[in-house]
Order: sequence, then structure tokens, then C-alpha cells
Amino acid sequence: MDIDKSLFIRGNRALGQALVQSGLLSQSRLDEANTRLIDTVRAGNLRAQGLLPILTHQLGALSENALLQYQAQECGTGLIDLHSYAMRQLPGTDPAACWATWTLPIDEREGVHFLASAYYLSQPVRAYWEQLLGGQIVWYAASQQVLIEGIERLESQTKGASS
Repeated sequence: MDIDKSLFIRGNRALGQALVQSGLLSQSRLDEANTRLIDTVRAGNLRAQGLLPILTHQLGALSENALLQYQAQECGTGLIDLHSYAMRQLPGTDPAACWATWTLPIDEREGVHFLASAYYLSQPVRAYWEQLLGGQIVWYAASQQVLIEGIERLESQTKGASS
């Protein structure tokens, strides 16, 4: 599973800019996080990595709850917890793309796709999924931990289906 570095970098760069523009993060803290992100990209293991985990867990520069609240109040996204959600494996869902974008397709009904994301504020992430899926998309904001567990479930389903 190779994570698309270009998509990963574009998504993270745009997320950082959106966080600064929204007032959730200072430019100096973003610069500090970007330095760590460059080291992460150079190391090569991008699974469950990105700007958001650096900001929330490594630096403590951003409250994930504040980000979720901002997305719900200012962007109109719903909030979702996938712990008790019976996800369907959607055809063509690539776990590597989910890791690169911190986004997980969770359902599709009559051409409407439902996605959970920690990177909703990143325009390249939204554009990637809109182009890939076509049709209408309903976005939900989700915590990083919920997405990690969901993408890992998707990986298990994908491995089970290919065995």
C-alpha cells in the first residue's frame, strides 16, 4: 500500500492554511508543525501521520475538540463516531487514499456518498474525493482515533476480500 505523497502533502498544506485562516492556529505553530511534517515525509511512513496528529498530539498546539466544534458550527458538517457504525465496504475504496486524506467513505445511498474526515477543512482533500466519487457528498467530521480505527477496519475487510 503506497500512500500518494503528492496528495498527502497538498492535503496537509491546505489544512494548515485553513487552520491559520480560521484562527484556530497561529502561523508560528504551523511553521513548527510543518518542520516536523517534512521529517515525517522524509522518513517515508505516512500511515496515520500528518499535520493534524503533529498539532494535536506532538505539539499540543491545537485542540481536536475545538476543531470538531468549529467544523460543525462554522462549516455545517455533522459529527460522527464510527464505533457503533456498521460500515459497508464500498467498492474501490483504497485504504492508502484514506490514510493520505484522513477521510473514509462510510456509506452510499442512491448516488449520495457519506464521508467521515478529519481533514474537511483541506480543499484538496475534498476535491480529491469529489472527483473520485462524483455525485453528492455528505461530509461528517470525525476524530483522528475514530478514523484510524475505521481505516484499519477497512484494511482488514480489504485483506479478507482478497484472500
